Amino acid sequence: MKKTIGLLTCLLVAGMTFGQNFKVETVKMRFDNPSVDGSAEFYQNIEDNVADIDAAATHPKTSNNPKMWYYKGLTYLTVYLQGTEVQQQAHPNALNIATEAFYKAIETDVKDKYKEPSEAALLNCAIGHYNTGVAQYKVADYKGAIASYEKVRKILPLDKDGNLKRSNIILETVIQYSSYAAVADENYTQAKAFIEELIAMNYLDPNIYVEMVRLHLLEKDTVGALKYIELGREMFENNVTLINVELDLYLKQGRSKELIDKLNAAIEQDGENKVYYFARAVSLMKLEDLDGAEADYLKVIELDNAFADAHYNLGVVYVDRCKPIAEEIDATTDWKKQKLLASKIDAWYVKAAAQFEEALVVGDYADADKKITIETLKKLYGRLMQNDPAYEPKYEDMKELLTTLE
Repeated sequence: MKKTIGLLTCLLVAGMTFGQNFKVETVKMRFDNPSVDGSAEFYQNIEDNVADIDAAATHPKTSNNPKMWYYKGLTYLTVYLQGTEVQQQAHPNALNIATEAFYKAIETDVKDKYKEPSEAALLNCAIGHYNTGVAQYKVADYKGAIASYEKVRKILPLDKDGNLKRSNIILETVIQYSSYAAVADENYTQAKAFIEELIAMNYLDPNIYVEMVRLHLLEKDTVGALKYIELGREMFENNVTLINVELDLYLKQGRSKELIDKLNAAIEQDGENKVYYFARAVSLMKLEDLDGAEADYLKVIELDNAFADAHYNLGVVYVDRCKPIAEEIDATTDWKKQKLLASKIDAWYVKAAAQFEEALVVGDYADADKKITIETLKKLYGRLMQNDPAYEPKYEDMKELLTTLE
């Protein structure tokens, strides 16, 4: 009798194991012979696959089976990508479940039977996590975004054929987006760590140095800020944004003379370097030395007529020359003198407009910057056409151009 009971127990256990393996095989068969996408049968198969694979996953005889883990990954990836809204709401963590399942399939697969397809499926998971991170950032879930990007980073080494790269998902971008989220979350230590990674990778974006300067200044670390300005200038010597950041920092520190001395020495060594003249012009402009700034901007234009920012800033210098004249007009009641002074302002406006026009022609400006230049020209033409009707067509042209940017 004891032998009969033992045999019966073995048969029951074997039957239960076969039942769980059968569930995994059934899920496999549904994937091997899929129903039409979007059909009632298709969505019912998703429901059935979830039920069968969850049962197999919790059974001790199949819970460590690489085949089960692989098909669990496929099941939940299908829920995430193609399930109905109700199914996706019922399984909000479907993408995370799928990702972990594929990792488990690789981990438990000593024969490497499911390794390659699991790695391929993980690339689809990476796209999902990337999109999730972008969406989380938009709704201010910055910690969630960073966590999603970390999942992408873990998968990226599996992209041996560059499939993710073709979708513009690369390590540098993921790290940079992580830094944006950390900054928005005001976790500056984490943000700096991400940017340090990019710097170590020689990532060719000057804005990462600008951001490091800003973060160090937020923490009142001027020494650190100067360090990253120098690093950035070594990489991007001619970048106007970095030049301006450096100038602003020197000026805030009251080191304008030191900066100009530095630029004077640089110009002595390289008298044909337009960037040095431009940097000195900006510095002199901030010190209200309009004569010196004008001379340097003209030198920049002589060296490179296509240097749009030099044209634009020279236009600003000419407009700034009108401020003391306008103050003289306000200080007198002599209308003849006012008229004479007004004609001087018009003369400077004519010179300024010519520079802004040139900046608009040669500059590769974004729409926002282009709009500022056009609005400036519109104001100048509006003033000039009061005494010279020849400027009225130019005024109308600027009005029309503005409508194309709104």
